[in-house]
Amino acid sequence: MNTNQILSDIHNYNIDIENREIYLHSHISENEEGGVDYRSAVVFEKNIRYFNLLSLEPILIHMHLPGGDWQDCLGMYDAIKFSKAPTIIIAYAKAESSSSFLFQAADLRILMPNTNMMIHYGSFSLDGEHSKAAAAGILWNEKECDKMIDVFTDRCMNSSIYKEKNWKRMMAKKHIVSQLANKCDWILTAEEAVHYGFADGILGTKKFPNIDYIKSYIKKIK
Repeated sequence: MNTNQILSDIHNYNIDIENREIYLHSHISENEEGGVDYRSAVVFEKNIRYFNLLSLEPILIHMHLPGGDWQDCLGMYDAIKFSKAPTIIIAYAKAESSSSFLFQAADLRILMPNTNMMIHYGSFSLDGEHSKAAAAGILWNEKECDKMIDVFTDRCMNSSIYKEKNWKRMMAKKHIVSQLANKCDWILTAEEAVHYGFADGILGTKKFPNIDYIKSYIKKIK
């Protein structure tokens, strides 16, 4: 594949076929960055499925993505979780709201050194809804919030802080819930995210010195 074709695929389809890499970001438009939506989700789901059809070699996902639509995020989350090929996500700049949740789906989760993670419950609107529909919407939202908390709790269970505090699972979950209740937007540095088990490492450290090493590392653990 020539250089022009590779560049065309990267910029038009967010995929580098030769190197098995996907670029995940908001749909590019003249409007402000919208985060996760159906357009970015559909392109991503096609790309990850295509790589699975080609081979079971690792897939590297470059994620530069703020929050966005929760259900579209879940679609991408499921696409990653059901990938037979091992998946790596490298998060750039920010992993916020739904993208911090999406980040948890990967087999290997790496943060750039200056990437912050922000976890919160997100927003939910009921403007103009019938009272019964509003009640159903609130119930659905509560279940989705519990789903998010469970995923972060599961990731926390192998973390440094989990071992230091000698937590049981319920204690870890209670701590996460309390952080969200007290801070609303719980913002963590890359180092703090690793400490809590919400990331596996930071690029440029001794454990994960560069991208080529990450690709070989995941083959060993999978």
